Amino acid sequence: MLNPTKFEDLFASDDATYEIPPYQRAYAWTKKQLNQLLTDLREQPQGKDYYLGHFLLERPDPKKKSYYVIDGQQRLTTVALFFSCLIAELEKRIAGGAELIDVDGGPVELWRWQERYLMRRSVRRFRTVAEDDEYFHRAFVKRMPDAEPNPARQSQQRLQDAQRVLQEALAEETDPATLLRWAHLLATASVSAFEETDKVRATQIFAFQNDRGIKLTTLEKLKAYLMHRAYLDDTTNGAARTIEHVERVFADIYARTEEIRLGEDTVLRYHNVAFGPSWEDAFENVKRGLRRAGPDEKADWITAYCDSLRRSFYVVREIEHLAAGNSNVTGLLFLRAEDNWPLILKIERYHSRDRAQCEALYRLMEIINFKFEFSTGAYRSHDFHAVAKNYAGEAPKLRETLLEQAHNGFRDWWAFTQWFDDHLQGNNHYHRVTRYLLWQYENHLRRQSPNGRPVAGADFLNVWEQNNWEQTLDHITPQNPVGVTYTKEFRETRLHNLGNLALLMQGPNARKNNTLPHEYPEIFSESPYLADREIASVLHAEGQWGESQILVRKQRIVDFAKAYWAVPAN
Repeated sequence: MLNPTKFEDLFASDDATYEIPPYQRAYAWTKKQLNQLLTDLREQPQGKDYYLGHFLLERPDPKKKSYYVIDGQQRLTTVALFFSCLIAELEKRIAGGAELIDVDGGPVELWRWQERYLMRRSVRRFRTVAEDDEYFHRAFVKRMPDAEPNPARQSQQRLQDAQRVLQEALAEETDPATLLRWAHLLATASVSAFEETDKVRATQIFAFQNDRGIKLTTLEKLKAYLMHRAYLDDTTNGAARTIEHVERVFADIYARTEEIRLGEDTVLRYHNVAFGPSWEDAFENVKRGLRRAGPDEKADWITAYCDSLRRSFYVVREIEHLAAGNSNVTGLLFLRAEDNWPLILKIERYHSRDRAQCEALYRLMEIINFKFEFSTGAYRSHDFHAVAKNYAGEAPKLRETLLEQAHNGFRDWWAFTQWFDDHLQGNNHYHRVTRYLLWQYENHLRRQSPNGRPVAGADFLNVWEQNNWEQTLDHITPQNPVGVTYTKEFRETRLHNLGNLALLMQGPNARKNNTLPHEYPEIFSESPYLADREIASVLHAEGQWGESQILVRKQRIVDFAKAYWAVPAN
């Protein structure tokens, strides 16, 4: 049923409660959407109603006014955040002696907003997704200043970011009448509420709706489509059961999206490359699969598809954890992640219990990736997606394929190994892949050192986003030294040479500026990198850093690279 109404009327009944079900996306608004809302409020003409959009609500029990928010959850959550922050801001002003008069001429009663939108007595009026609700309760219902988001939940960080944006915007408005006008605009905003007691019908409506604040992701649209097809293709009166399974699986998927760095649609795309029967997009492959399934098999097909997709999200989480440690997948995610993910998903699907075999296959992929990237060849294509599409679990055959590619690349006319060697021996290595080479060289030195511990993938990939581990690629003798002019030959053949490049932490890199290396040897000798200490030992012994020192260091690294990325024998 479609009910045009005002936003505050959704909460008019004292026992009306709203909850974001776990199979819906967690809070996703960013500063962009929040600033647009604030701009709307500032620019709304006097005497004109503000339109807040539509809400799709599922009412499981017709006797109770308890609703699941199927569509509109981002806006409903944001309005709850707004009133929480507004109450806190006005409490400060009242404590400072301000007298607040509401738009109707009466005194402002903050408790009414609290009871209408957040909590009435002991009854929560609004709950966000279960994984975030405890934080929401502490930070926005109780407004506890020590409430901290779970760092593993990106949605909780977005909630905190939204709180800061709203707090700053409210604090900047010196006239409380403006804040009260904003509150009135939101409370009396026009909304359209779709209320359904039938889960299947609610699913059908959602399949054709869009979220006003953020467009539905492809994954969300696919979820709605699967639920819709479960209803249309049902021949056994089991549509509700199938839809509930889709809901449970997607609740789990959305929980995993908060724990991974890849976007949900990116994971869906990689899953589709790996497991889709054709090269079409995910929607077309789902439609193809449903067409091929028999009349009584479609529900089982939907269930199996959802389970398979969920497993890929779990794999992504596990692979990202592996990459943060000391695994060959670190290189796969740094060098050409978009090429590698589908094959990683397939390898994990068939061999996850045999970690040694997985690492052996990833090592071959890593060799191919590095030679592919660190080369003079003009490569425009790879075959990893095709390998992933066709892989059905025959590990020896896959190893044979990867060995062939590691030797010769993806085309019979490539001089794969020769081009790789040529680039190593070349004179210009100032690009991102050299960072990876120098990281591996650093770990090579550490493996040879007593009690040496490798620099973990998390530090190299900067998972924790710590500035001191930015792993800046920089020149040992600087590009524009003070008081020195390089010859044209030196600038063209030695300055950007592998022997003159190093990984420098942000602090030391900023300290040295454009001075010559022999003037700041302590920056290298005090570095946590063993490769930097090698440089320091040369500076202390020879007192300079010129062409001969660059070429000696280059050859040392080239020898390491040829040995480390050598293709293993059959």
